[in-house]
This record gives sequence, structure tokens and C-alpha cells, in this order.
Amino acid sequence: MNVKRLSQAELEHYYKRTLRNHFWVNGKSGQSKIHDFRVGVAGLGGMGSNIAEIFCRLGVGAMRATDPDTIERTNINRQVIAFEDTVGHKKAEASINELRKISSDINLEFSTVGIQENNVEAFVSGLDVIINEIDVFHIDKQILLLEAARRRGIPVYTTLVVGLGVHLYKYDPAGSYTPKDFLEIITVNKDVQTLIDRLGQPLPVYLQGNTLKDFVKEVGDGNVPIFGASTYLGQSLLAIRVLFDFGFLRIENNIPKTPSLPQFLVLDPLTLQFEVAEVDRT
Repeated sequence: MNVKRLSQAELEHYYKRTLRNHFWVNGKSGQSKIHDFRVGVAGLGGMGSNIAEIFCRLGVGAMRATDPDTIERTNINRQVIAFEDTVGHKKAEASINELRKISSDINLEFSTVGIQENNVEAFVSGLDVIINEIDVFHIDKQILLLEAARRRGIPVYTTLVVGLGVHLYKYDPAGSYTPKDFLEIITVNKDVQTLIDRLGQPLPVYLQGNTLKDFVKEVGDGNVPIFGASTYLGQSLLAIRVLFDFGFLRIENNIPKTPSLPQFLVLDPLTLQFEVAEVDRT
């Protein structure tokens, strides 16, 4: 995937648009590195569409994204592409329209077919990082994406709302922990409780007992409870950690890189948690 080469006038406009970043990214030279960064976003729902927008605002110069779904009225509580006048529109089409309002210098490649066996290799080709925000019920598609990224040596980040907080997962393509290690158990046991046990732990203390039972029922009925504000936690955490891990931020002290699976980050503003957890391997 190519990044658009900017004329002098376009470059001046770009630096002006991203000026408030410059202190934290080592000035124009650092901002230019962000412009050359190529991001893939699979899934443009409450997390993916928001992540695509924040990377665009930060000045990423090339983005490839895909999602086969359409916007529903229930998406309006959290998705930056969801408005009364976009309900019923394809999420990918709404996303590209929004991003083009933000930046005229970004190279955008979007599709409305989602991740499939016949397109996953083309999707990951030429990217520096991949954001996996495919619907949690489509685990088979996630495995396709993660295995293709692993073959190409591309790291994959995922953030997931859990309770009122978020989990952040990083898949290291060079690590011994494979996508199947993490996700295959959900594919085999296709039930809500297995999904929660695998992706939800550690559950916050307020999501226990009768509250958890009611939550499981809501998920089983196809009405996944998502508090709109929580998605913004996820997009910000992910964007900061990705840019830090790739060395784009002006950080001189010994700050740890994002842990890779089987470890992951837990952030919950209600319980004041910000910690490293580990996936139960059983």
C-alpha cells in the first residue's frame, strides 16, 4: 500500500493540521514518519470506526479498511460514523466519507465485503500494523486475519469493551502464542459463556452475580450491552500504545512496550484499574 507523496503546499497544510502533535512526536520529522505509517482496520463498528478516525486525525498517510455491515440506529450511542442520516448506509462507505472530511492527503482503500479467505492476503499486504475490530461473534474471520498477519510479520492490536472499561490485546507475529491458542476454544464452544470466559476475564467486580446473568442473557439475545463512552477509552488507549510501540512518541524514560498475548492490558475507569493481565490457558 502506497502513501501519497505530498507537494510543498500539501506538506505545509499537513504540518499545520497536525501542529499540536509535533511536541510529542519529535517535530516535523517525527510527524512525517506518522504520515508514512500504513494502517489496516478490519471492522468499522463502535471501536473500529472510531480508531480509523483517530489515526486519520493523528496524520496517518495510508489506511485500508473493510466491513460488510450497515449502520443501525443502536450504533448512534458510540460510533463516529453513526448519525440519523447514515442509518442504513454501509459502514465502510460512511467511514470513508468521514475520513475524507478530515484529511485530503490520506490514501484510503475501503471495501464492503469484510475479511474472507479469498481476500485476506490482499488486505494485509503492504501494511505496517493491523487493527482487528471484527465482530466478536465472527471468530473464524478473526483467525483468518491474524494468521495472515502472522505470515507477513505484522503486529495486530485489538481493543474490546468489557463492562465499562476495555481490554487491549497485542498479537506479536514473532511470538510463540498463536491466534488459534487464543481464539480456537471459542470457535469450538460456540456459546456466550465461553466467549465471556475467554475474552472477558478478568471481569470487573461490578459485573458479577445477577448483573452478569442479565448481561449474558442480553448478549445471547443479540443485544450486546455497550456503554458508548467506553469505546472512546479503547480508541485512545490503542492509538497511544501503537504509536509508542513503533517509536513515534517523544518518550525518553524507560516506559514498557505494550505486552503481547498471552498478556494484555486492562483499563477500567470505574474500578481505577490499569494493569497487565494474562489469558487463562485452560
